[in-house]
Amino acid sequence: MVRQARSTSTARNPNFTELARPNGQGNVAWGARAAIEMRADAGPDKWTYIALLGGSNTLSFRLRVAQSHLRRDMLPSYWSEAILIQLNSATLKGARAVYVPLAQPGGSAYSPHENGVVSGPLSDFDDSNRYPNIALIALPVPQQKIMARVEAFRRSRSSLDALEHVLRWLAFAWGVARTGNPLHENYGLPSACMLETVCAAEDFELTPGLESRASCPEAIWASAIYWHDYFGKTGERKVPFGRYAIGHEYPIVEPNPSPQPSAPADAADSQRSTDRKKKSKAKKGAAQGRRSTS
Repeated sequence: MVRQARSTSTARNPNFTELARPNGQGNVAWGARAAIEMRADAGPDKWTYIALLGGSNTLSFRLRVAQSHLRRDMLPSYWSEAILIQLNSATLKGARAVYVPLAQPGGSAYSPHENGVVSGPLSDFDDSNRYPNIALIALPVPQQKIMARVEAFRRSRSSLDALEHVLRWLAFAWGVARTGNPLHENYGLPSACMLETVCAAEDFELTPGLESRASCPEAIWASAIYWHDYFGKTGERKVPFGRYAIGHEYPIVEPNPSPQPSAPADAADSQRSTDRKKKSKAKKGAAQGRRSTS
């Protein structure tokens, strides 16, 4: 099992709630609704927005199952990706996704130059069939400060070599050379680890229950839901909040434990039992005969 601390909270974060997604609505449209519903004053001048996404393809399946070790029920995580949303205003118009993908871009881009960090239009993640699970989380750190830390993260691999994490997870996801679950060796998913690193540089602990190198979307999800009491000790305005929609789960059904009836003895067992009884009676009869003649 992955070593992690458990929150002492007995209730879920009341400000991190489900927001249903109408059929056919894309992730960007859902995110715009979520941002409006969350808070009117929660703009990028005071908050940083991140998103968790859960994919439905084979790679996502591998990543989601790997994170099941962080769950008490051992079920697959809802999440396979974590991204930083770079806003231009209080809305999602023109927003960009900043993250460290496992599928690093080719062409003229050379991953080591940017520590694996990629920036692209948020619309790249709009397909709700490809990413049926989504969560939008507001963190109590101004976006400008976080983006400055991201630039520093891009220029230096000394704080965390994200590409080492990329290679570990690709080897596991592709089933290369019997590679085990990277979380068991404290190698978190690279994009989540980037978020963890830049938040820590601004004195915000994104996943209090887990080592930063082992961060992953499931750990961020658990922190947003169950660690609100911990964050609240530094003030109400320090507690993350958000919305989520779950559209995809793996159909795992646990059987109800019930006492099973004893299996009936087969014919051979019945015959052996009958033979033992006959032998026992014969022995008793012989013993009585010897006593009567003596």
